[in-house]
Amino acid sequence: MTQTILIGKSRRITLDELHNLSCSGGGAKLEMHADDIINDDEVEKIAEDCAKLAIDKTNASNDNGGSDLLSPEATIASLALLSLTLVQGRVIRGDCAVKLSSALVELVNRFVEAGGAADAKFRLPASSARFAEGVNFLVSDEMRIVEDKPYLERLISLARVSLMLAQARSLSSKNVSDPIASLSVERLGQYISIGAFSTQNYDELRPHRGSVESASVLRACLQGSTVVNATNKTVQSAEGVEGCVKHTKTIPQYHGPAREAIAAACKTMELEMNCSESADNLEFDDTIALMAGNSALGGVLALFNGSSMRADGGSSIEAGGSVSTLRESASALETFVAALQTSLESESKLGCEFIAQVMSKKEAELKAKEAEKAKRAAERGNGSNPNAKNNSGKADEFAGMSEGQKAKILKKRAEKEAKAAAKRKAKEAKAAGGSAALSSIFGAGTSAIYPLLSKCNNLSDPTLLSELEKTVDGLLSGGMQRKPKVPKGTRDYLPEQMSIRSQAFSIIRRVFQRHGAVEIDTPVFERKETLTGKYGEDSKLIYDLADQGGEMLALRYDLTVPFARFLAVNAVGNIKRFHIGKVYRRDQPALSKGRYREFYQCDFDIAGVYGRMVPDSECLAVACEILDGLPIGDFGIKLNHRRLLDAILDICGVPAEKFRTICSAVDKLDKEPWSEVRREMVDEKGLQVEVADRIGEFVVLKGKPWDMYKLLMDGKKFGNHKGAMEAMEDLRICFEYLEAMDKLKFISFDLSLARGLDYYTGVIYEAVCMNGNTQVGSIGGGGRYDNLVSMFQEAGKATPCVGVSVGIERVFTLMEERLRQEQGGSIKQPNVAVLVASAGENLLLDRMKLTKVLWDANISAEFSQQENPKLKFEIANALDRQIPFMVISGEEEAKEGKCKVKDLKARTEETVDVSDLVKTLREKGVVPVGCEFAMELLNGEQSS
Repeated sequence: MTQTILIGKSRRITLDELHNLSCSGGGAKLEMHADDIINDDEVEKIAEDCAKLAIDKTNASNDNGGSDLLSPEATIASLALLSLTLVQGRVIRGDCAVKLSSALVELVNRFVEAGGAADAKFRLPASSARFAEGVNFLVSDEMRIVEDKPYLERLISLARVSLMLAQARSLSSKNVSDPIASLSVERLGQYISIGAFSTQNYDELRPHRGSVESASVLRACLQGSTVVNATNKTVQSAEGVEGCVKHTKTIPQYHGPAREAIAAACKTMELEMNCSESADNLEFDDTIALMAGNSALGGVLALFNGSSMRADGGSSIEAGGSVSTLRESASALETFVAALQTSLESESKLGCEFIAQVMSKKEAELKAKEAEKAKRAAERGNGSNPNAKNNSGKADEFAGMSEGQKAKILKKRAEKEAKAAAKRKAKEAKAAGGSAALSSIFGAGTSAIYPLLSKCNNLSDPTLLSELEKTVDGLLSGGMQRKPKVPKGTRDYLPEQMSIRSQAFSIIRRVFQRHGAVEIDTPVFERKETLTGKYGEDSKLIYDLADQGGEMLALRYDLTVPFARFLAVNAVGNIKRFHIGKVYRRDQPALSKGRYREFYQCDFDIAGVYGRMVPDSECLAVACEILDGLPIGDFGIKLNHRRLLDAILDICGVPAEKFRTICSAVDKLDKEPWSEVRREMVDEKGLQVEVADRIGEFVVLKGKPWDMYKLLMDGKKFGNHKGAMEAMEDLRICFEYLEAMDKLKFISFDLSLARGLDYYTGVIYEAVCMNGNTQVGSIGGGGRYDNLVSMFQEAGKATPCVGVSVGIERVFTLMEERLRQEQGGSIKQPNVAVLVASAGENLLLDRMKLTKVLWDANISAEFSQQENPKLKFEIANALDRQIPFMVISGEEEAKEGKCKVKDLKARTEETVDVSDLVKTLREKGVVPVGCEFAMELLNGEQSS
């Protein structure tokens, strides 16, 4: 099937498209986008002219002859890029440029159809001046507008580099370089252990993404090999082949990074070949293209040296410094990519010859063994046993047995004979050679790859490349490469765990809503510039997304900065909002403590101008209500003021430029002793010893809010420091408001609380668990951030904000542990209130009808998906899942329109009419779905 490649004013050409057009030998064609065609008559005339001129292509090549000619592939690629440049009006504008582009499109297609790169006579000169002459020679007089200008030299070089990068990407792919390398591992298997490519070495100790992938392919290819050592204990000395063995053991260490360098260069070059300056007489900056070319060249050399060293242990080639022009880059890549292909083909051939030799030797050994067995059989009298008894007079061995016993014996004998026949067949297949013998000696991947590479060793052959890709993908999809596991710092949630999390979300959401908050949502990723510079030292924990040739993006670190961006983009005015969503941090995870790389945050924020400390107090009240409502035990909220902390640092003599970095150190006091924090301040942050000691006198102070307030004010700890006095007044007002809302009892005034994020400007707070053995650290926090939104707004604008965030994963850890303690280690909870079962056969429809009655009444219920489940198993299922009620239908009950209601907890059972089923269940306490909280409130009011 021919691939159509569209070019036009708004259409880019990809690296793969350019490579397929130039190297497919008729498998692709260029086509002008419909919006860029002038008119049909003119296009038809252009096509006719090109058809005529195409006949003279040999003459054109001869007239522009010489030793400095482009390859046939590079000639087609250069003409294609020139056509794209012209139609997009980058350097030559007007209808004439579009006409010439159409002519070149037709010309390229005629050359491709005539054999394309296979026709070695069609080669244009590599120099821009002679290339322009050649193009102008091929078109009619009115379209001879191509001139030797900087854009043309750049275009030709980009075409050459792009083709080489596409070829290098193919050779370096996991479908080519790694399978061929696995042949060398088999060949040198006596000196190597399969453990060299283990998941421990690459997933854990060297978690470079490319290296992990390469090791994974090698493990898949070598799975089941008897040639490669299973452990290091049987590895032989590599004396005489040290170079070969070294480069074979370390294949993933250079294959992975080289592959990624080449892939990154391909992305960059794809953008570059679609870029241009605004006019044809401007200077072109080739820095980006040269950097990409040099990076790819380094990757190609690494692969070439590795392949050649694995093959013969010869000397490696050094890069010799980076090239300084695109033309030099193109020439270097053409040289070394060709060398890489030759080296990989030689390595492949060497590996296939080794496998063929082993197979031939094995085949000879098996044939000799079979011949010896036949000889011994003949010596025994053609296999007859002289001691065998004649069974002709023997009594019937099945005498006295029933037909069933006789059938059972005969069945076992047949199975035994079939197994013996299969074993004989496998032995015969091994003796005869072929895939059976191959897979019994070499790895699963090697056995699949060898037949492909032994038939065709040309790594430019698209059929071979396609077959290799299918083979490797099949190996990897089979799961042989590694055990599946979740990414580091993440987890799967089982149904019973999701039930706990759902309860937590419901409690949190209800608190948000009863405080009048509205819900919003933002993208899970933001522009990187939106997130950077907002989190202090924690900015290094932001997850960057791989560059896809567009905006630089990153996964959101929290929900606060995206909310600030939301306020700047959307003119919503004053708002009280909540947001529940996932955030991502490239932190060192500690799953037992509820610290993950992917986790939910539940945020409540108030944005806008309000009374002093009123929003701050409500945010603290919301945090108290949420944590008091969640079944996590006792908790406390530490409170401080960012301006008070800055005042302390100022009073103690900390330079202003070190405020933030010292705050980060102070913030660690909840995890580390003061001695360690002091050491960090002095040894790592460069703080004077006496200054650190003065800070220590403040940050160790904490206690009840009013007690701490009186201690600090009466003792005049801050003197007349303006910032400290304003902060203390804020706190005094906040304490009064919290006392009015009966929430001050949860608060602790703690001068060590720093909250390391840069954007806080006022009160800061952090919630911590206060009971049990489960250590999960902070379970929530927040503060005032008056300046964050203004970072995204016009100068002079400001939107004061204050908020609180609850870390649901850490709360979930507490809830799960508490439930395990209450239920004796189990966290199972019923997912339905009623299980509908039947006593008898062919009652599936009755179960469905009864379940529908319950569903219509909004009662959670389910029935067995089996057609005729046994009732005792249904009861056992309900008990195991802690389902409180069962509704059972029997044949008689079904006829009478009745059913049985079984209370499993009370161990009672009654028969009711189907019409009274819902009423009966509700009387027994079954609550409609979604009404559980209302029932809790109602029961609470009745009990009080």
